[in-house]
Formats: sequence, structure tokens, C-alpha cells
Amino acid sequence: MKEEKARREQIEKVAHHEKLKEDTLKAQRLLAGITKPKEDGGLGFESLQYFIERLFDSGNGDPFLNGYLTKFCDNHGASTASAIFGRSENAFQACLQGPVSERIRKEGETIQKLCTRKPGTQKHDLLENFSLVTLQAEIEECAPTLWWVLTKACETPEERRRSKELVFVTICAMISITRSQKANDFQVVVGLFLLGSGASKREMEVLAHAGLSVSYSSVIEHVKMLSKENQAIFRDVIKRLMCSVVWDNVNFAFRVESQRLHSKNHFDSGTSASLVVQYDPETKKNATHEIAPISMKPKRNTTKPEVDEPVCQSLLLPSNSQVQVLEQCLQWQLKKLALDHKPELSHLKKHLPKCPEVDQIDLHITEHYPLPAMHIDESSLDGTAQVFEKLMENLELNDTSLEEHGIIFTDGDLLTDSLIDKMESSRRNSSGAIKGMKAPVRRFGLFHCKMAGARMIVNEHWGKPNSKWPGGLWWEHTQLLKRTPISAGWQTKKAAPWKQSHELIHMSLAAHVLDGFRIHCGQDNFDNWANSSTVEEFDRVAKEVYDNLFTTKAYKKQRDAPSPDIVFKNNILYNRDALLYWLLVTSIKAGDIGRVVLVLRIWMVMMLSIILLRCIYTNPLYRKLFLHNWLVNLSGKANAFKEIDLLQEHQNFWLKIIYIAKGVNQSWEWLSMISVCIYSLRNALRTEIQRISDALEQEQIQQYVENREANDTTEAVRDLFEEGSKYANKKSAFSKYRPHEFIVKISGYQGMSIDAEVGEEVEDELENGMDYEVTREDLAMDEEEPYDLLNDDIVESMVLLEA
Repeated sequence: MKEEKARREQIEKVAHHEKLKEDTLKAQRLLAGITKPKEDGGLGFESLQYFIERLFDSGNGDPFLNGYLTKFCDNHGASTASAIFGRSENAFQACLQGPVSERIRKEGETIQKLCTRKPGTQKHDLLENFSLVTLQAEIEECAPTLWWVLTKACETPEERRRSKELVFVTICAMISITRSQKANDFQVVVGLFLLGSGASKREMEVLAHAGLSVSYSSVIEHVKMLSKENQAIFRDVIKRLMCSVVWDNVNFAFRVESQRLHSKNHFDSGTSASLVVQYDPETKKNATHEIAPISMKPKRNTTKPEVDEPVCQSLLLPSNSQVQVLEQCLQWQLKKLALDHKPELSHLKKHLPKCPEVDQIDLHITEHYPLPAMHIDESSLDGTAQVFEKLMENLELNDTSLEEHGIIFTDGDLLTDSLIDKMESSRRNSSGAIKGMKAPVRRFGLFHCKMAGARMIVNEHWGKPNSKWPGGLWWEHTQLLKRTPISAGWQTKKAAPWKQSHELIHMSLAAHVLDGFRIHCGQDNFDNWANSSTVEEFDRVAKEVYDNLFTTKAYKKQRDAPSPDIVFKNNILYNRDALLYWLLVTSIKAGDIGRVVLVLRIWMVMMLSIILLRCIYTNPLYRKLFLHNWLVNLSGKANAFKEIDLLQEHQNFWLKIIYIAKGVNQSWEWLSMISVCIYSLRNALRTEIQRISDALEQEQIQQYVENREANDTTEAVRDLFEEGSKYANKKSAFSKYRPHEFIVKISGYQGMSIDAEVGEEVEDELENGMDYEVTREDLAMDEEEPYDLLNDDIVESMVLLEA
């Protein structure tokens, strides 16, 4: 059977070959007949070329046959052309140099038009609307042949992870700029990106020669135009909408290669600022001018702000209802920490409700605009006055237009807040809205407040360094986690670094919470209990943990015991203070300003401060505007709120990076221009927590141990809330805010003797003036900022220069 089948296949193959040969001869004879004269029985065409031209002449001939030929070309044109090119390389080359090259030329012309800005296009719009994804889709649509050629040229048998499309877009953009220097949209955006990323002039020039960017000088010209456009934008914004301003000092080290008499290395202090559009919580829109006139601001009649006694008493301690809400929030935060850091409890996460809302800021996108940097040192009264007047000049506001605008909330660090207060005091009798500081309403920066709270906790609960006994943050930081020692404790002159303090509190608090659950779960195996725990049982244990380890009541119970355990007592105070801090951190991120204020009311007592007095105003709209614009949200997403002064610190950092990277243009004129373009140019525990938790269990830090040996050498930490509460009973309490009862007598100039002691109030002023330089590590805690795009070499060089 197989032999018979093979024989038949061979016969069919020979027959098919003979048929092909016969058909080929027929086709060739027919082809010969096309040019044979009619007398000899041919068609009489003068040449085969002429016959082909007439055959494909769509303007003449039979419409039906023309359609038939078109359909034939659609279905078989490619194979027919391939057969021709397979026989003649010259024909193939002629086709490439003819219709194909013309097609590619036209597509190159289309790409050129695509990458050329329309007349009048602003740089701001170019940066805002530029998208590689959109550009790729447009190029694929308008230049399919060129895109196909690039795709085939890069085709390999194996798939690559690298995105070829991005390379193709870059190639097409390079083609466009070789056709016309005006077709440089892609290169302009890349050049501005390089400038914003801190690239050097040399790097930018090399990329410009390669067609990937415009030249350095062109980038500078574009930045100048971008700066003018952005200035026009923020001036238009403040004419239409209610805005606030935030400013902060910024320091620069100027290095001169060839020093001269009037050109030496020096260190300059200046001021950077931003304009923030205010949000109206009533209308759910941006606030307009008429919503908060200057008359709404309480009038300043005395040198020091006076406070009514009932208002002052209402701020001394939170009310019962406020305490209840705060405790609910603290218990929720404790549960959240346990669920986040104990994987065995993950099945309960879906049952945890949202944290109780107190005063939630609506989700909205905060509009903000960088203002020109100023070569003015704000750290003095004269400097603060000059900064405010310069800001009004940059915003093109005079007394009349400022009164039309209404109040302006001013945000900044505590030094800025204090200086504005003194300026309001000294100019309270001036008539002009600008000179008299009639419009500014002070808001202290919550980021700096958060840093102060972290240091308060770390300093008070640091413990005794080099002690052989466990307990305290020094023990956890240095002995357990083996971290690099930091400067902490009330006796140190240098402020504790915030990032390390913040991370230490986070890890330590989570470990303390987990150990508390282990102690009060009622079982020997904590993991088994966590795996099988129900919602009701989890809530019950969480309440026990909170009541016994995180409250003032638990501390007082241990303090008043016949034989108090000092280590355990200190631990309870730390737990309470750290949980309050972490509630503030999460509340800021969530945008619940009501929860933030609740924590600040406690801190106000602990820190002997009455700075919250400015939040207590009879006008509810005024108070709501004050509070609901205390945080900003740049994305409009949930859990994306941040402090206004942190926003300004980010701008300062980017400003330093961009400025230092240039190496030339070392002038405040350059800084003033580039600062306006900052955001236009910009457009990654569990083991350590478990280590602390295990040590807490082993050393029984969170359990009462009678006659603990370490109690003899361990110092009891203070209950800062109790200490702060005692302040109100002092005769000198709130003396700055009481009306004066003394009579002024003119006794001539009284100089201070050499041996005269500096008053306590003056010492406080000097101490409060100490400022902490926010570092890159501190700012990198904000996940929204793209610090990963920066060149580490640039950052390190900046640090070395300032050192």
C-alpha cells in the first residue's frame, strides 16, 4: 500500500510540473503576442511598458475592469511586486529610490509638522501637554511606513524587555529636528528636563549635538520665557482668587573660581516663596476675593495680643467630648498598627472601620505657584518687612488691590510666625494695608510642628545612654537595632535629626503595640491567637492594651502603687506620647484637620504653648477657611495631604539642586527667574519591629515587675501633660497675653551693665530662634516627590559645597 501511494504521488508531482511548464510557455507566448504586430496575429502594442501603462490607466477604460484590477492589486499586488524584485535587484532599488523614498519623505515632513509648535504656543502649555504616549500614537498614525521600517529593523527572534517604541519616538524626533530647527518640541522638553534634573552644561551640549536636546543657551532662553509666562499666570490668579503665601529662608554657598576683591566665596541667605490658592469648603470651589475681607481679621490694638480669659481657659484642657473623640481615634490608631504589622491578623483588616472623622478636608487639588526667589534675609524684623513688601510687588498688589483681595494667610516655620507677629505689633497703627500688615493672618507650619513633637518625644524618652539596663529609646535605637548613634536628649545642644527620630518612633511604637497584644491576648502562643482571633475578641484585647499601656490613667495607677516599677511607668508614658504623635502623622496624611487640632490641643499643654489661640474665632467661616487650607493636596487623591511648609521645603531643595548644577549664572537674578519654574521643570521594617517586640517580651518592659533591679538607676521621665498643666497655675502664666497695668516713666537711656543677667524671656526668644536645617533625607520621606530622578553625584556635591 505504501509503495502504491508513493508511486501515485510521484506521478501527480510529474504531471503538476509538466502543467506548470506548459502554462509558463503559454503565458510567455501571450506576452510575446502583446508587442507582435496585428498583421501577424498580435495585439500591436509598441512595447510591453506601454501595455502595462495602459493596463493600469484608471482614468480610461472599462470601469468594471478597472475595479477588477484594483481588487487584484489589493489581493496579489505584493506577491507580484515581490516576484519582480526577486528577478531584478535594479528594479527593487529603483522602487526604493522612487515611490518608497517619496512616501518616507512625505512622512518625514508630517513628523516635522507634528513636532513644530504652533505660533504663540506658551512654554508652560508645551510642558503641561507633552506626552510620549500621545506622540507615539500620532507618529504611528501619520508615518506608518517609517514606523514599520524601524520595527522590522529592530525585530529579533527573542523578545526584549526594553521598550522599542520609546526609542522609535526619539529617532523620529531626531529626524524632525534635522529637517528643521523649529521642529524641536521633543528636544525642548528634554532640555528642560535635563536642566530640572541638574545636568551640567557639558552634558546638555553633547546631547544637543546628537539631536536629543536643544543647546544649553537655547534652554536658558526657554527658561526665561517660561519664567515670564509663569509670572503672568500667578499674577492673573491672585487677581481672581483668594490666595495665601508661604515663605522660608534659603541659603546658598557661592563659589568663585578666580577670586577678586569684590568677587569671593561667600554664603548668602535669601527667601523663597509660593502662592497657594485657597479652597472654600462651603462652595466646594476655589475661594474668591469677597469671601474674607480684611475687616474679618481681629484688629490688633496692643503690642502683645490680648486674649480673653474665657477663651484662654477653654484652651487649657480639652473638653470631655473632645477627649472621648480623641480616645476613639487613638484606639483606632492602635488597632491599625497591630493589623499592619502582624500578618496573622490580616484576616481582620477588612473589618476595621475608618478612623472617626472630626473635621475632614474635602478632596480637591490645591493649586500652587512658585514665586520669584528674593535676595532678602527674612530672619530679622526689617527682613520680614522687606519680604512681605517684595511679595506684594511681585504679585503687583497695592493697598487698594490688597483690600479688594481680603485677608492673606501666611504660612511658614515658627521663626517666620514669630517675626510676622512682631511686625504686626510694631505696625499696628500704620494706615496702609501693606505697611500696616492689615491683611496677613499667621498660620504656623505643621511640618515644623510635627518635627518639634517628634523631638519632644525622643528627648524626653531617650533614656540614659550607655546604661546596662534595658528600656528607653536609646536602648532600642543603639542596642537592639544597632543604628548609628544620634544626638538626642534634653542635654544635647544639637537638635535630633527628624527622619531618624520619626522612623525610630514608628518602629518602636509598632513593636510596643504588638507586645501589648501578646501580653493581654490571654494565650501563651500569640501567633495562634492572632490566626484564630475574631473581630469581637480583637476589639476586646485592643481596649485592654489601650487602657493598661497607653493612657494617663494607667500611668497614675502605676505611679501611686506602693512599689512602683519605674521602667514600666516610663514605658506607659512613652506609649501614650508616641501614639499621639503617630495619630498626628496619619491625620495630616488623611487630611482630617479636626484630628490634627485635637492632638495639638494636647501638645499645646505639653509644650507650654498657646499658639492655637488664633484658631479660636467667633466667625465660623473665618475659622473654617483657616483650618481647611492648613494642608494641601497636590493630586486630589485620598491620603495625599501634606503640610504647606513641607511644600516650601521641597521647593527650596529643588531650587538648590538646579542652581548648584549650573556652575555659572551665579546670581540672584538667575535664582529669581529659575525659582518660578521649579515645578514646571520637574513634571521605594517588619524585621526590625519584630526584633524590638521580642526584646520587650524578654525584658518584660511592658509588664509590672516588682523590685526590678533597674529601678534603682533608672530616672523617671516626666508626664509632660501634667507638667504643662501646672504652668497655668503660675503667677506668670500667659503674661505675654495680659493687658499691661504698669505706668511708663521716661528715665532716659538705661544701658545694660556688663554683669547684667539676661532675662528669662530674652533667653526664650533666643532659644526659639534656633532653627533646624531640613535635610534631603527628611524631605525624601514624602513619597510624592521624585527625588529618585536626581543624580546622586549632584546631591553629594551640593552637600560638600555647603559644608
